[in-house]
Amino acid sequence: MSTRSPGVLGPAGLGHPVVLDRRMRDWLALALAGVIPAAVALGVTVAFPQANVLVFIAIIVGAIAVVALINSSRLEVTVTILAIYLLLLDGPVKLGIGSHEATAAVPDVLIGAVSLGALLRLAVRRERVQMPPLSAWVLAFIGTVVIEAFNPQTASILKVLAGFRQELQWVPFFFFGYVLLRSKSRLRILFVIVGVCAAANAVVSTYQTALSPAQLAGWGPGYRALYQPTTIGKAAGHARVYDSEGEARARPVGLGSDSGFSGGVGMLGLTFSLGLLAIWKRRRWVPVVIALASMAGIITGLGRLQVVGALLSVVFFILFAALAGRQGRRAVAALLTVVLVAIPVGVGFLTVVRSGTFKRYESFENSSASELATHKAGAYTLIPHELETLPFGVGLGTVGSIGGVGGRVTDLLEGHTVSAETQYNLLADELGAPGLLLWSVLSVFIVVVVARGLRTVRDPDLAILLSAACAPFAAMIITGFSGPFQTSSALGPYFWLTVGIVAYWFAGPGRSRRVIVASAPQANLVTA
Repeated sequence: MSTRSPGVLGPAGLGHPVVLDRRMRDWLALALAGVIPAAVALGVTVAFPQANVLVFIAIIVGAIAVVALINSSRLEVTVTILAIYLLLLDGPVKLGIGSHEATAAVPDVLIGAVSLGALLRLAVRRERVQMPPLSAWVLAFIGTVVIEAFNPQTASILKVLAGFRQELQWVPFFFFGYVLLRSKSRLRILFVIVGVCAAANAVVSTYQTALSPAQLAGWGPGYRALYQPTTIGKAAGHARVYDSEGEARARPVGLGSDSGFSGGVGMLGLTFSLGLLAIWKRRRWVPVVIALASMAGIITGLGRLQVVGALLSVVFFILFAALAGRQGRRAVAALLTVVLVAIPVGVGFLTVVRSGTFKRYESFENSSASELATHKAGAYTLIPHELETLPFGVGLGTVGSIGGVGGRVTDLLEGHTVSAETQYNLLADELGAPGLLLWSVLSVFIVVVVARGLRTVRDPDLAILLSAACAPFAAMIITGFSGPFQTSSALGPYFWLTVGIVAYWFAGPGRSRRVIVASAPQANLVTA
C-alpha cells in the first residue's frame, strides 16, 4: 500500500505550497484582468449609454486573454492561439465591430503578450540567451525601420508609431519559427493548422459568393464600408464589387478583412497539404480534403494574385523537392492525386456555385505568364524615379492601411501621392532604398540557402516538409510585384516564420539533424 507525503500534497491535498502559491497568483492576475476592465466598462457604459456594450465585453475578454497568454508556459500553445486568431478571427473582429483604430491593434497586443511571456520566462530562468542564426538580417531590418523615424519626410510621432507597426509587427514570428518548428512533427502540426484554417476560409468565401453586396454589408460596419461605401468619387470606386451579368457582385473576404484573403490562406494550405500527402501513409484523405478546400478558397477569392501565387507555390514545391534527391517524384505524385480527385469534385462545385461568380477571371484571357505574375508594372516601374528623388522614401506611416493615422499626407512626391500597390513600392515608400535593398537581398538569400541546403537533406520526409514549408516564400517574391503581402495577416507572419525555419534547419542546429547516418539506422529519423 502506497502512502503520500503530506509535504508534497500540502493541506487538504491541494498541492505543494509553492505550487499552490503560484496558482493563486495566476488566478489573482486573471481575476484582476477581468475585474478592472469590467469596472471601467461599467463606468463608461453608465456615462455613455449609447456606447456599444459588445465593445466593452470584448475588452474584458481580451484583457483576460492577454494575461493568460503572458502567464502560459507553453509557447507552442500561445503561438497556435495567435495563429488561429490571425487566420480565422482577425477579419470578423475588424469588420464586425467596424472601429478600425480599436481593432487594428488587437493582433499587436496579442503578439506582444506572447512575446512578453516568452521573454519573462527567459529572465526568470536566467539562462544564457544566444541569438538565432540570421538574426543579423533581422536586426538590420529593424535598424533600417528605426532610422526612418528621423527621416524629415516622416510627418509626426503618430506616423512613426504607425510605420513601426506596419513594418515590424510580424518580426516576432522569426523567433517563433526558430524556437518552435524544430521537428517533423511540429512542421506537420503547422501544416494541419494552416490547412484547417484554409478550409474554414474556403467555406465562408464560397458562401459569400452567393450574397449580394447589400447582404454582406449587413454583416457589420466594416463590411458596410467595403461593400457600400458612403463616400463618393475615388473612395466609392474602391468598393469590393465587380460586374457580372449586369449586376454588382461582392468579392468575398472569407474570414479576412479584405478581398482575396481566402486565396492567400489557400495558397499556403494547398502547398502544405501536398507536403502532407507526399509523406502520409495513412488517412491520406485528410490532406486531399484540405487541398480541395484550399483550392476552393483560392478560386472563390476572385483574385488573380492569389491564383498565380498558388500555382507558383506548387511549382516551387516540386522544384525544391527535386533538389533533395528523388523526392520530386513524391511531390509530383501528390499533385497528380489531388488533380485527379479535383476534376470530378470541381465539376460538381461549379454547378453549385452561383452562375457568373467567376466572371472576374475573364481578365486572365489573352495574358502572358509574365503579365499574370506582374500585372501591376505601372506601379513598380515608378520606384527608380521615386528613389532618385527621395532615396530614403516618403516617410513612415504615409502609405498602406495605416496611411490615415495622424492625418493623411497627399503631397508626398513632387506634389503627388505615391503608389503602394506592390510589396516593393510599399518598401520603397516607407523605407527608401536601404529598406528595399535589404528586404530584396534577404528574400533572395533565403531562397538560395534553401535550394542549396535541400541537397544535403537525407531524410526523405524532412526534405518534403521543408520544401513545402519554404515554397510559398519563393512564390511571394514574384507575386510581391503585384501586391503588398506584408499587410496580410496570413502572408505577413508567414514571411518571417519561414526565415525562422530556415535559420534553424539551414543555418543553425538543424543542419546536423538533416543527415542520415547510414551506419546507425536507429538515428535516421528526426524526432519530435
